[in-house]
Amino acid sequence: MTDGASTDRSWLPLLGVVLATVGALWLLAGLAVLPGGRGWAYDYTAYADAAQRLEQTGSLYQAETLAGPYRPGPSGLYMYAPPFGVAVAALGGLDAETAAVVWYLLHGLLLAAACALLPVPAWIRLAAFGIAALSLAVTKDFSLGNVSSMLLLPLSAAWRWLDRPAGSVAQAIAISVRPMLGVLLIWQLIRRQWRAVAWTVGAGIVLVLLTLPFVGIHGYGDYLSVLRNLEGATGVVENHDLSSTLLRLGLSESVATLSLLVGYALAIAAIGLSLRRDRELGFVVTASASLLLSPLMWDHYLAMLLLPAAFLAARGHRWGLLLPLASWLPSELYPFVALAAVWLPFVARGPIEPQAAPAPLRTSAASV
Repeated sequence: MTDGASTDRSWLPLLGVVLATVGALWLLAGLAVLPGGRGWAYDYTAYADAAQRLEQTGSLYQAETLAGPYRPGPSGLYMYAPPFGVAVAALGGLDAETAAVVWYLLHGLLLAAACALLPVPAWIRLAAFGIAALSLAVTKDFSLGNVSSMLLLPLSAAWRWLDRPAGSVAQAIAISVRPMLGVLLIWQLIRRQWRAVAWTVGAGIVLVLLTLPFVGIHGYGDYLSVLRNLEGATGVVENHDLSSTLLRLGLSESVATLSLLVGYALAIAAIGLSLRRDRELGFVVTASASLLLSPLMWDHYLAMLLLPAAFLAARGHRWGLLLPLASWLPSELYPFVALAAVWLPFVARGPIEPQAAPAPLRTSAASV
């Protein structure tokens, strides 16, 4: 005879399988519907153009990107570090249409791998995959061919092997693609995890050395120029950070600037408060805080919601799995969704929910 807790959880594996199946079917349906539509492979084309530009001119970056403050466009805009551009060149032998489909399928495989690596019970991994696949952020990321959902794999690996060499290497890969994730390195430093810091920094140096023969020192100099030019991102169309959102709603620039500082303060405060809790909560909070600390927040950045969703579900708050679906809300609410991703993990207490175990044998009072 099983106890009430075991009976209550008996349906969870089936729920996980159902959600994963529905999510997989959704992604396959997208492959049948999305190609040729608005925005299809828009970002992937920019990456492929950058790789081709590197081969032809020796630079990944367009002159417009290096000349002044960030503005959306021109077509083919590339703003990532050199290692990613060098990696994309591996698909250079395929025609554009085939490469876009391969890139889409690669997104699906990497999302599945990311969920498989999450250090949470199996049913949550399955459910998280299904719900993430159904979210607008992931759907749009797949369609555009962006890297937001791809980043979930190194972040999941960093979480699973937290403070271990493999996790630090994965973290370095994630930082090399999205530099605001460098806040994770700062978090390691504050926690005095010197070995983990050394592995993260060392892996980053290796990435630079491996790509220097392809891009040269000037390639990294150009990338630093791109980062400096991001200061003009506030108010850019489709940027959903808090200050840009308030500007679009008609509020004054002074209010928008103040809100930007408030967002930074809330992110930093959350990271600081997480230091008083366990390291897994700290990792999830810090990774999520990168959404608030970034000068840009496109809608597909909310693919990051997978991490706090899985964390909350694993700590007993199953409703947390619905968090990725918040990307379907009106875009004016995105900054508040990001705030929720940063602060909701604090409602969780205790260790990761264990795998269901057999009920303990009951003993009589006489045998004790």
